[in-house]
Amino acid sequence: KEWIYGKEPPTKVVYPNKYSIMESDPDLHQEAVRVKKWRKWIDDHFVHMISPNVYRTWEESLVAFDYFTNNGNFTDFQKTYIRYIGALAMFKIGKTLKKRHNLGENVRLDMYAALRKWTKGLEGKPFNGGDTPNMADIEMWGMCSAFHGMPTWEDACKNTKIAAWYNRMEAHLNSRSSVGVVSANPTLIGT
Repeated sequence: KEWIYGKEPPTKVVYPNKYSIMESDPDLHQEAVRVKKWRKWIDDHFVHMISPNVYRTWEESLVAFDYFTNNGNFTDFQKTYIRYIGALAMFKIGKTLKKRHNLGENVRLDMYAALRKWTKGLEGKPFNGGDTPNMADIEMWGMCSAFHGMPTWEDACKNTKIAAWYNRMEAHLNSRSSVGVVSANPTLIGT
């Protein structure tokens, strides 16, 4: 449904070229289709595993909210309130999302399976894009950086081969940036 300025916007905005932004060479069609498939899988499947895993237990919810309390400009009372109320809310939301997206009883196993699918999809290459990252690599790196440094990430690294790919991505992005890559989790800066 197309939106016309001045009219009521549709309930869901659809971007028909969302996965084709970089596609311009007709000879690259097969590769572009493969990259689209992975990007769609990240958006439609992998992203829905993050919150149920990050907020899987009460303790993990508290660890996640340490980010807000340690990096925000709040009074001690506000920090405590944000940490406990936010963790409680997200713990409950994580359970709701687990049901909504039909994840298994142990959401970690679903996360491991998804990360194994990603690393297997690399087909022995350093990146999904081969010798250099493509848009799927960048999108997946962004998703993983959201929980990098949390218990979910630590478990994923112990139980899958995601860390090697993630570290290659981070090194590649740092080599291409004049300011370096900053983790989505500021508690990791300097570690």
